[in-house]
Amino acid sequence: MSHSAGRAAHRPSGLAVGPDGALYVSDDQRGRIWRIVFRGGTAVTAIAPAPAPAGGSTSTAAAGPPEGVHPDAGSQLAALPIPAGATPADVALGSRIYGAGTCAGCHGSDAKGTPLGPDLTGAKWLWGDGSVQSIAKIITDGVPNPKEFRSPMPPMGGTQLSASEVSAVADYIWALGHGSGASTGQAR
Repeated sequence: MSHSAGRAAHRPSGLAVGPDGALYVSDDQRGRIWRIVFRGGTAVTAIAPAPAPAGGSTSTAAAGPPEGVHPDAGSQLAALPIPAGATPADVALGSRIYGAGTCAGCHGSDAKGTPLGPDLTGAKWLWGDGSVQSIAKIITDGVPNPKEFRSPMPPMGGTQLSASEVSAVADYIWALGHGSGASTGQAR
């Protein structure tokens, strides 16, 4: 039986693997991000992990992309303000979680917004007062009924974050909204 794409109940449009090993699938028909996790083990599935590569030495150096890393990579973090009680390391951790998690999928890799989620670099807030505590609460609770966007934000973006990780992401989002490039016309 054939179905036209316009009448599809769901339409997977993106795929990512989270730092916790979960598989994330975005659905642009319903504006959702599905988190898929494996619960079980080799005793349940009778599937063993692949063996380690034979021969050759393993390097202790951090792996990087084959094209290398741009010399200015990460320098935008140095220009961000640091919220009271936070450290540059907290903001850097928040940036890594933001980029590796589901945040960037809806708010954009540059946090300037997409049709699914608002710009996080401006000074106008749709939810809360823009304080780190308010941002952390929004991240923790999610936004089930957005005011201006079609997609709800699940609690913690649909991932499992520790309290310190939520705090780091809140520090990073606060820094984005209070940096020198923050505009006053954008809403979050």
